[in-house]
Amino acid sequence: MAATPNNPIILYDIPATTELKAWSINMWKTRLLLNLKGLPYRTEWVSYPDIQPTFEKLGIKHTSLKMDGSGRPHYTCPAIIDPTSPESTKVSDSTPIAFYIETAYPDVGPKVFPDASKDAQLEFIDTAVWDIINPIGDLVAAEVPGILDPRGSEYFYRSRSAFRKKPLETVCLSGSDERKQAWEELKRGLDAIAKIYDRNVEGKGEYFAGTDITYADIFLASIFLWARIPSDRDQDMNVDSVWEGIAKLDEGRWAKFMQKFKRFLQVH
Repeated sequence: MAATPNNPIILYDIPATTELKAWSINMWKTRLLLNLKGLPYRTEWVSYPDIQPTFEKLGIKHTSLKMDGSGRPHYTCPAIIDPTSPESTKVSDSTPIAFYIETAYPDVGPKVFPDASKDAQLEFIDTAVWDIINPIGDLVAAEVPGILDPRGSEYFYRSRSAFRKKPLETVCLSGSDERKQAWEELKRGLDAIAKIYDRNVEGKGEYFAGTDITYADIFLASIFLWARIPSDRDQDMNVDSVWEGIAKLDEGRWAKFMQKFKRFLQVH
Protein backbone atom coordinates (compact mmCIF):
# COMPACT_ATOMS: atom_id res chain seq x y z
CA MET A 1 0.00 0.00 0.00
CA ALA A 2 1.41 3.38 -1.01
CA ALA A 3 0.71 6.78 0.47
CA THR A 4 -2.63 8.35 -0.44
CA PRO A 5 -4.26 11.69 0.39
CA ASN A 6 -6.31 9.87 3.05
CA ASN A 7 -3.28 7.97 4.36
CA PRO A 8 -0.26 10.17 3.62
CA ILE A 9 3.41 9.99 4.47
CA ILE A 10 4.11 11.62 7.84
CA LEU A 11 7.05 14.04 7.88
CA TYR A 12 8.55 14.96 11.24
CA ASP A 13 9.91 18.51 11.31
CA ILE A 14 11.04 21.07 13.89
CA PRO A 15 8.76 24.14 14.00
CA ALA A 16 9.83 27.76 13.77
CA THR A 17 7.76 30.81 14.59
CA THR A 18 8.32 32.18 11.07
CA GLU A 19 5.49 32.37 8.55
CA LEU A 20 6.28 29.11 6.75
CA LYS A 21 7.14 27.34 10.02
CA ALA A 22 9.68 25.23 8.11
CA TRP A 23 13.25 26.54 8.34
CA SER A 24 15.95 23.88 8.65
CA ILE A 25 18.18 22.74 5.82
CA ASN A 26 17.72 19.04 6.52
CA MET A 27 13.94 19.13 6.72
CA TRP A 28 13.70 21.32 3.63
CA LYS A 29 15.57 18.64 1.66
CA THR A 30 12.84 16.12 2.41
CA ARG A 31 9.99 18.61 2.05
CA LEU A 32 11.20 19.86 -1.35
CA LEU A 33 11.60 16.26 -2.51
CA LEU A 34 8.07 15.29 -1.46
CA ASN A 35 6.64 18.43 -3.08
CA LEU A 36 8.62 17.85 -6.28
CA LYS A 37 7.39 14.25 -6.45
CA GLY A 38 3.84 15.31 -5.67
CA LEU A 39 3.56 12.70 -2.93
CA PRO A 40 0.82 13.17 -0.31
CA TYR A 41 2.19 13.93 3.14
CA ARG A 42 1.42 15.79 6.32
CA THR A 43 3.75 17.34 8.87
CA GLU A 44 4.02 16.45 12.54
CA TRP A 45 5.87 19.23 14.35
CA VAL A 46 8.28 18.17 17.09
CA SER A 47 10.19 20.58 19.33
CA TYR A 48 13.89 19.83 19.79
CA PRO A 49 13.67 18.31 23.29
CA ASP A 50 10.80 16.06 22.20
CA ILE A 51 12.56 14.45 19.24
CA GLN A 52 14.22 11.60 21.14
CA PRO A 53 11.24 10.50 23.28
CA THR A 54 8.87 10.83 20.30
CA PHE A 55 11.07 8.78 17.98
CA GLU A 56 11.84 6.16 20.60
CA LYS A 57 8.09 5.70 21.14
CA LEU A 58 7.46 5.46 17.38
CA GLY A 59 10.38 3.12 16.74
CA ILE A 60 12.24 5.55 14.47
CA LYS A 61 15.97 4.83 14.50
CA HIS A 62 18.61 7.25 15.69
CA THR A 63 20.91 8.72 13.03
CA SER A 64 24.20 8.83 14.95
CA LEU A 65 25.72 8.79 18.43
CA LYS A 66 25.96 11.88 20.60
CA MET A 67 29.20 13.80 20.21
CA ASP A 68 29.86 13.93 23.97
CA GLY A 69 31.56 10.53 23.88
CA SER A 70 28.82 8.89 25.93
CA GLY A 71 27.86 6.47 23.16
CA ARG A 72 24.21 7.43 23.58
CA PRO A 73 21.99 7.47 20.47
CA HIS A 74 21.32 10.81 18.79
CA TYR A 75 17.91 11.32 17.17
CA THR A 76 17.39 13.96 14.49
CA CYS A 77 14.77 15.31 12.12
CA PRO A 78 13.69 14.77 9.45
CA ALA A 79 12.10 11.38 9.66
CA ILE A 80 9.20 9.93 7.75
CA ILE A 81 6.68 7.18 8.27
CA ASP A 82 5.34 5.79 5.01
CA PRO A 83 2.05 3.85 5.36
CA THR A 84 3.28 0.75 3.54
CA SER A 85 1.81 -2.66 4.33
CA PRO A 86 1.84 -4.93 6.18
CA GLU A 87 3.93 -2.55 8.34
CA SER A 88 4.72 1.11 7.98
CA THR A 89 8.22 2.02 6.79
CA LYS A 90 10.19 4.38 9.05
CA VAL A 91 13.21 6.23 7.69
CA SER A 92 15.33 8.94 9.30
CA ASP A 93 17.92 11.38 7.88
CA SER A 94 17.32 13.36 4.72
CA THR A 95 19.59 11.54 2.25
CA PRO A 96 18.47 8.00 3.23
CA ILE A 97 14.91 9.31 2.94
CA ALA A 98 15.69 10.51 -0.60
CA PHE A 99 17.10 7.08 -1.50
CA TYR A 100 14.00 5.41 -0.05
CA ILE A 101 11.52 7.67 -1.85
CA GLU A 102 13.29 7.22 -5.17
CA THR A 103 13.17 3.43 -4.78
CA ALA A 104 9.71 3.07 -3.24
CA TYR A 105 8.03 5.44 -5.72
CA PRO A 106 9.97 4.96 -8.98
CA ASP A 107 7.08 6.05 -11.18
CA VAL A 108 5.95 9.06 -9.15
CA GLY A 109 7.25 12.44 -10.24
CA PRO A 110 10.68 13.18 -11.70
CA LYS A 111 13.71 11.14 -10.72
CA VAL A 112 16.23 13.01 -8.59
CA PHE A 113 19.04 10.50 -9.20
CA PRO A 114 18.71 10.06 -12.99
CA ASP A 115 21.05 8.32 -15.39
CA ALA A 116 23.44 6.85 -12.82
CA SER A 117 24.20 10.33 -11.46
CA LYS A 118 23.92 9.30 -7.81
CA ASP A 119 27.67 8.97 -7.14
CA ALA A 120 28.49 12.28 -8.82
CA GLN A 121 25.77 14.05 -6.88
CA LEU A 122 26.89 12.63 -3.53
CA GLU A 123 30.52 13.54 -4.23
CA PHE A 124 29.44 17.11 -5.04
CA ILE A 125 27.42 17.27 -1.82
CA ASP A 126 30.21 15.82 0.32
CA THR A 127 32.78 18.28 -1.01
CA ALA A 128 31.66 21.53 -2.64
CA VAL A 129 28.33 21.84 -0.83
CA TRP A 130 29.82 21.36 2.62
CA ASP A 131 32.18 24.23 1.84
CA ILE A 132 29.19 26.60 2.08
CA ILE A 133 27.25 24.82 4.84
CA ASN A 134 29.97 25.49 7.40
CA PRO A 135 30.24 29.27 6.93
CA ILE A 136 26.46 29.70 6.67
CA GLY A 137 26.12 27.70 9.87
CA ASP A 138 28.47 30.16 11.56
CA LEU A 139 26.63 33.16 10.13
CA VAL A 140 23.13 32.07 11.20
CA ALA A 141 23.87 30.16 14.42
CA ALA A 142 23.14 32.98 16.84
CA GLU A 143 19.81 33.76 15.16
CA VAL A 144 18.25 30.29 15.38
CA PRO A 145 17.06 30.41 19.02
CA GLY A 146 15.06 33.53 18.16
CA ILE A 147 12.85 31.67 15.67
CA LEU A 148 12.15 28.58 17.78
CA ASP A 149 9.50 27.83 20.42
CA PRO A 150 10.69 28.52 23.99
CA ARG A 151 11.65 24.91 24.81
CA GLY A 152 13.28 24.38 21.44
CA SER A 153 15.11 27.69 21.76
CA GLU A 154 16.55 26.79 25.16
CA TYR A 155 17.62 23.35 23.92
CA PHE A 156 19.27 24.72 20.79
CA TYR A 157 21.06 27.50 22.67
CA ARG A 158 22.38 25.18 25.37
CA SER A 159 23.49 22.37 23.06
CA ARG A 160 25.07 24.59 20.39
CA SER A 161 26.84 26.79 22.92
CA ALA A 162 28.33 23.65 24.48
CA PHE A 163 29.36 22.35 21.05
CA ARG A 164 31.05 25.64 20.13
CA LYS A 165 32.49 26.08 23.63
CA LYS A 166 31.26 29.66 23.86
CA PRO A 167 27.92 31.47 24.21
CA LEU A 168 26.02 31.21 20.94
CA GLU A 169 25.31 34.94 20.80
CA THR A 170 29.04 35.63 20.52
CA VAL A 171 29.44 33.62 17.30
CA CYS A 172 30.11 35.79 14.22
CA LEU A 173 29.26 39.12 15.78
CA SER A 174 28.34 42.00 13.49
CA GLY A 175 31.47 43.63 12.08
CA SER A 176 33.80 41.02 13.55
CA ASP A 177 36.75 39.48 11.72
CA GLU A 178 35.09 36.09 12.32
CA ARG A 179 32.01 37.21 10.40
CA LYS A 180 34.05 38.74 7.57
CA GLN A 181 36.03 35.51 7.25
CA ALA A 182 32.84 33.43 7.17
CA TRP A 183 31.49 35.59 4.34
CA GLU A 184 34.74 35.27 2.40
CA GLU A 185 34.68 31.49 2.86
CA LEU A 186 31.05 31.40 1.72
CA LYS A 187 31.81 33.45 -1.39
CA ARG A 188 34.71 31.16 -2.33
CA GLY A 189 32.48 28.13 -1.87
CA LEU A 190 29.72 29.61 -4.04
CA ASP A 191 32.24 30.50 -6.75
CA ALA A 192 33.43 26.89 -6.77
CA ILE A 193 29.84 25.61 -7.02
CA ALA A 194 29.13 28.05 -9.86
CA LYS A 195 32.07 26.60 -11.82
CA ILE A 196 30.73 23.08 -11.32
CA TYR A 197 27.27 24.13 -12.51
CA ASP A 198 28.76 25.90 -15.52
CA ARG A 199 30.16 22.56 -16.73
CA ASN A 200 26.57 21.47 -17.38
CA VAL A 201 26.27 23.12 -20.77
CA GLU A 202 23.00 21.32 -21.47
CA GLY A 203 21.44 22.83 -18.37
CA LYS A 204 22.92 26.27 -19.10
CA GLY A 205 24.53 26.31 -15.66
CA GLU A 206 21.15 26.29 -13.92
CA TYR A 207 21.10 22.62 -12.89
CA PHE A 208 23.71 20.26 -11.48
CA ALA A 209 23.02 17.75 -14.26
CA GLY A 210 20.75 17.73 -17.29
CA THR A 211 17.81 20.10 -17.51
CA ASP A 212 15.76 19.00 -14.51
CA ILE A 213 16.01 19.31 -10.75
CA THR A 214 18.16 16.64 -9.10
CA TYR A 215 18.86 15.87 -5.46
CA ALA A 216 22.01 18.00 -5.63
CA ASP A 217 19.87 20.98 -6.65
CA ILE A 218 17.42 20.24 -3.83
CA PHE A 219 20.30 20.10 -1.35
CA LEU A 220 21.63 23.48 -2.53
CA ALA A 221 18.17 25.07 -2.48
CA SER A 222 17.62 23.81 1.06
CA ILE A 223 20.79 25.56 2.19
CA PHE A 224 19.55 28.83 0.71
CA LEU A 225 16.16 28.41 2.41
CA TRP A 226 17.95 27.83 5.72
CA ALA A 227 19.95 31.03 5.12
CA ARG A 228 16.68 33.03 5.13
CA ILE A 229 16.64 33.11 8.94
CA PRO A 230 16.25 36.83 9.79
CA SER A 231 19.45 38.54 10.93
CA ASP A 232 20.49 42.08 11.77
CA ARG A 233 24.21 41.29 11.77
CA ASP A 234 24.92 42.28 8.16
CA GLN A 235 23.51 45.79 8.11
CA ASP A 236 26.74 46.98 6.48
CA MET A 237 25.59 44.96 3.45
CA ASN A 238 22.07 46.39 3.72
CA VAL A 239 20.52 42.93 4.04
CA ASP A 240 18.21 41.36 6.64
CA SER A 241 19.36 37.75 6.20
CA VAL A 242 22.35 35.82 4.94
CA TRP A 243 20.21 34.75 1.99
CA GLU A 244 19.66 38.36 0.92
CA GLY A 245 23.42 38.75 0.82
CA ILE A 246 23.82 35.56 -1.23
CA ALA A 247 21.07 36.67 -3.62
CA LYS A 248 23.08 39.77 -4.52
CA LEU A 249 26.20 37.83 -5.48
CA ASP A 250 27.26 36.90 -9.01
CA GLU A 251 24.71 39.22 -10.64
CA GLY A 252 21.83 37.51 -8.87
CA ARG A 253 22.74 34.02 -10.05
CA TRP A 254 21.49 32.23 -6.94
CA ALA A 255 18.29 34.25 -6.75
CA LYS A 256 17.59 33.08 -10.29
CA PHE A 257 18.47 29.51 -9.29
CA MET A 258 15.85 29.61 -6.54
CA GLN A 259 13.07 30.73 -8.88
CA LYS A 260 12.56 27.14 -10.02
CA PHE A 261 11.76 26.08 -6.45
CA LYS A 262 9.01 28.64 -5.78
CA ARG A 263 6.27 26.14 -6.62
CA PHE A 264 7.71 23.53 -4.23
CA LEU A 265 7.65 25.54 -1.01
CA GLN A 266 4.31 24.24 0.26
CA VAL A 267 4.12 23.18 3.90
CA HIS A 268 1.45 20.53 4.33
